[in-house]
Amino acid sequence: MKLKILEGALKEELLTTLRNRETSPKEFRENLERLGTLLISEALKDVKTRTVNLKTPVSEGNFRKISQEVVFIAILRAGLSLIPPAVNLYPKGRIGFIGTYRNERTLEPVNYYVKFPKVEGAKYIILDPMLATGGTAEQSIEILMENGIREENITFVSVVSAPEGIERLRRFKEATLITASVDERLNDYGYIVPGLGDAGDRFCGTDDVEVVESYGV
Repeated sequence: MKLKILEGALKEELLTTLRNRETSPKEFRENLERLGTLLISEALKDVKTRTVNLKTPVSEGNFRKISQEVVFIAILRAGLSLIPPAVNLYPKGRIGFIGTYRNERTLEPVNYYVKFPKVEGAKYIILDPMLATGGTAEQSIEILMENGIREENITFVSVVSAPEGIERLRRFKEATLITASVDERLNDYGYIVPGLGDAGDRFCGTDDVEVVESYGV
């Protein structure tokens, strides 16, 4: 897998705020959206373009416009946090969802919902703030490929990634991973260290209360 690690002082500032356990849910959402904007902007850099001729207020010339369809795939539920920056950056993008939860005993992903537009030749950008064991990312990429999406048209965007997850995705030679940080490791519970906690819980403001879960499976 082609690995791109976001660089820059602004990235570091935003990521440090997200890591801070004292950051409120409001601040967490705001800073996650800002960092998501940087990451998704990077993911859109290699979208195909075409030349168009048009007149500016002062002259005429040939300029570039995006010619490739873009599909954003949010991994539920944490991936929903990256949909706002995605559609703000590129409102023409289509949206799909893959619902996954992690079996806390095996740490393997279990799918309960899959729905996305199948568009020939489109760029598919999978959104999930955390790449931990890599099981969800691997399964999501496999789902796209099983439906005819070419590997080179798939980009996975995460905020923080664990080496274990990156290693699991190496078999996808033509896909791309874009992340703001490669952290140290996973702990015994499958969480990224130092990480930023459970991104889904912190985004939803459910990290300090009991959560009712039912997947119907």
